[in-house]
Amino acid sequence: MFGYIRAFKPELKVREFESYKAVYCGLCRELGRQYGPLARMTLSYDFTFLAMMALSLREEEPGFTVERCPVNPLKRVPCCGTEEETVFCCDMAVLMLWHKLRDDAADSGLARRLGAKLGLLLATAARKKAERRQPQLAELFQRQMDRQAALEQEGCADLDRACDPTATILGEVFASLSRKEGERRVLRRLGYLLGRYVYMADALDDLEKDRQRGAYNPFLLRGDPQQRLREQAKASLYLTIGEMGTAWQLLEPRRFGPVLENILLLGLKNTADLIALPAKERPKQRYW
Repeated sequence: MFGYIRAFKPELKVREFESYKAVYCGLCRELGRQYGPLARMTLSYDFTFLAMMALSLREEEPGFTVERCPVNPLKRVPCCGTEEETVFCCDMAVLMLWHKLRDDAADSGLARRLGAKLGLLLATAARKKAERRQPQLAELFQRQMDRQAALEQEGCADLDRACDPTATILGEVFASLSRKEGERRVLRRLGYLLGRYVYMADALDDLEKDRQRGAYNPFLLRGDPQQRLREQAKASLYLTIGEMGTAWQLLEPRRFGPVLENILLLGLKNTADLIALPAKERPKQRYW
């Protein structure tokens, strides 16, 4: 994932914001335990949402402790403890990082390609460990990312087809958060829509850069003026957010409900509003 799934801080209560940070810090510590100190640098707020969603559905209350921050040892912070769900999210973070690096390694930019290839070398052991623990999802990732590469190579202008591999991956990842068939169906739909949102958001965010480099971007293939493209892309993101809101209403979280709803209904909309602006017009303050 790419950092587009964030809470809208101004609308969070203090206790909600603290629980959000505690899950983030817990994931940071768990990545270090499972995959080494460098893995902490790969963490994004996207996986905080995934972890909170997983923890919200379990019967037992997650454990929280107060720990010293590895980045600032003088600071003590609340952390979500080691849980099956947080370990799973770490595995997903590593698999997604690997495929993001592999995609960047095929990019047209020299500096980006070299950085990605170095990252692939450093992440090889972590990727193998994650694949051993999550073999079915690892196979799904490989299959769908190969589909994604093929669609981009053929210059697919159909937005629905272009989004489908990423959406399918996240659909299955979210479905894995529950063993109850009813919840799995709703989670699969929610994850699919979120994957669609992430793919479109990334394409919209890179619109100017891809146009300058002549890189693949499904929005650019429509051939419309830039402003019209941005308006159409924003409308598609808004529509997807609305569908996610409908799916969300079918879930019954046991905890973290207000934070998750804030992310889905306000955070995603705030991100869409920001990336729909040309880069030079975006405000420096970006709420998480």
